[in-house]
Amino acid sequence: MLILLGVGVPIAYLVLLVTLLVRKQTAGVALSVLFSAASVATAIWAIDQSRSSTAGIAFLGLPLLGAVGGLPALAFGRYRSSAEPANRFMAWAGLVVSLMVVGFNIRGGLQTKARNQTRDDVQAAYSAKVAGDRDTIAAAMKANPGRGRAWLDSAVRARMQDDAFLLAALPNDSMSPDILDTVADSPGLGIALEAVRNPNTRAETLERVYKRKSFPDYFYQALAAHRNTPPNVLRELYRNPGMMTGLAIWFAGNPSSPKEILGDIARTSKDRNVIGALLENSALDCPTLTLLAVNLMKGQNRSADNPNVMRLNERLPAVCHNTTQ
Repeated sequence: MLILLGVGVPIAYLVLLVTLLVRKQTAGVALSVLFSAASVATAIWAIDQSRSSTAGIAFLGLPLLGAVGGLPALAFGRYRSSAEPANRFMAWAGLVVSLMVVGFNIRGGLQTKARNQTRDDVQAAYSAKVAGDRDTIAAAMKANPGRGRAWLDSAVRARMQDDAFLLAALPNDSMSPDILDTVADSPGLGIALEAVRNPNTRAETLERVYKRKSFPDYFYQALAAHRNTPPNVLRELYRNPGMMTGLAIWFAGNPSSPKEILGDIARTSKDRNVIGALLENSALDCPTLTLLAVNLMKGQNRSADNPNVMRLNERLPAVCHNTTQ
């Protein structure tokens, strides 16, 4: 039914306009087209104010909206001077409807714009607090030489409910594994993710996050990149990345990635960024580098402007020479 309305009404409106033009009954046609265009234009503007990933679906309704805005205006243009009071009433009612369509679009767009501004203001204030807490932490760490970790652990324990402070503190490489283990269980995904990303987070913490979190996909990129992620977790994640895409570059750059994963990437990847990350991996060995060399020599990858070829030539002698010593 909705499809019939969305397609049928705009087609009927277009056919009506063409018929009136052919018959040279042009009264109200220009006004109708003007309101139809205004309805569509204001709707497009209102949709563009939205930051929702699904906002584009609303574009499918534009033809129907154009017809709904234009048809009542056509009635107004044709019958506003009619001798019949009923026709005049319907004509002016039509004008009101067309104006309401345009006004509704403008009102909706302004409301969306205001909501966006409110969110931006809240986010700006929150970001400022995080930045202020980061400066406070840096100053305190500087003022407590040799006791930085103890001070930071104590501060985090005291402010476990202060998300802004936690976001400022968690990237610090002085965080203790015990505190990170506690924070990794936070119900706030963003907070838990920062704990997972910290280089001091233990392997058992990372494995627990992978196996027990309600939304494990949220952590897959950080787990694929972390040096302390256990090999069994990396293997499972590589085989089954769920809905996540683009993890290859994180596996490629992780020195803890199992050799079979690095070998598979070296043998199959066509992505220059992934290959570039693999070439900078400190755990790259001669067999893996040889597989990559064969891959790069394939026709689809061979290119004079490919910087990975030059980097491969730089690394190949050193890596394979060191292997044979």
